[in-house]
Amino acid sequence: MPVLPEWINFQFPPKIHFEIDCGYKLGSFVKNIGTRVVLIATQKELENAEELSIIKTSLEKHSEGVIIFDDIVDKVHFKDLDSTAHFLRISNADCVVAYGSFESINAGKAAALLATNDLFAEELLVGKKQLKKRGLPVIVVPTKPLLGNECSPFFSVVDDKDKNRKYFAHEWAFPELVVSDPKIGAGMSSTETAKTGIAILSAAVDSILSKYANEITSSTALRAIELISKNIVPAIREPRNLGPKNSIYAASLLAGIAQSTSSLGLCYALSLAVTTVTNLDIFQAMSILLPHVMEYNLTSSAGKYVMIARALDEDVSNISVIEAAIKAVEGIRKIYLELRIPQRLSEYEVKKIDLPGIATLAATYPFLDCLPRELPKNEIETILVAAF
Repeated sequence: MPVLPEWINFQFPPKIHFEIDCGYKLGSFVKNIGTRVVLIATQKELENAEELSIIKTSLEKHSEGVIIFDDIVDKVHFKDLDSTAHFLRISNADCVVAYGSFESINAGKAAALLATNDLFAEELLVGKKQLKKRGLPVIVVPTKPLLGNECSPFFSVVDDKDKNRKYFAHEWAFPELVVSDPKIGAGMSSTETAKTGIAILSAAVDSILSKYANEITSSTALRAIELISKNIVPAIREPRNLGPKNSIYAASLLAGIAQSTSSLGLCYALSLAVTTVTNLDIFQAMSILLPHVMEYNLTSSAGKYVMIARALDEDVSNISVIEAAIKAVEGIRKIYLELRIPQRLSEYEVKKIDLPGIATLAATYPFLDCLPRELPKNEIETILVAAF
């Protein structure tokens, strides 16, 4: 299932403003989009109070009012979305600012669509009722790079009944504007920077391996890989230097541009399932699973792996295609060793008994049809066992 209608081989409508220390400008951007603003953030992701205050002041200067909606505690469930959408309706909001990390952005995108359509979250994500109207315009302000999800046309939400994470993609789920300011994420710890950077790397590899990838999406994803490989170590060693972190934010946007058409794949599906069944977050799951997913796909996508190896600055001259493809996996593992990133699920107290359930859930995600080869459920479980 391609993210966008099948006849489209590239589309990316969101506007992007990418600049260090631009939070004070947000109001001047938003005034051309809406005047009654609701800022949505989960309580867990309501970070960097100083920057949030600057953003709120800027919005107030250029609008009729700003309301911060932070009733959602952590993971976004269907009932959270229904109450958020109801609040957007009764407040007569004409614009949503999604501020935060993975869950806040999911909430903002989803609630903005529900607010203008006579639907409950369950009807949209499980009942598969169709959207009839575009949602409220969404401005995304990520507090950290989001592996491209900040600018992609999809989101995921937890079902209250079965507790599984449901995925939804639609061209109307694109944000109107993404404001990416590395200063907002300046307080990220070295651990957060490492797992976030590797998650972006994972998303870029996923999009390259997709059978819907093309020259445009692959070029942007390869550039994202190059930026991460060259800047992730300096970003950790020099936390006050926003230059390398700026490049990581740029890589996330590039990964988002790629995945918006080519789709994410196996690593993302497994990671969504892992975050449902365990206490791992999406960034940790993506970073653990990437090398194992790459090893699984090595022979079926050797030509694409050669491009990845080059983006990682690996020497692939005078060797066979398979040897060059192996260099891509080796290049990824070198980064892991330098950053001391765990490569096993068991290191995070994931239980082996959980693996079949993770595999079953991962197999349900519709975007897995973008994979380069058919993937039976038992092979998904084999990959998880190797990652355990």
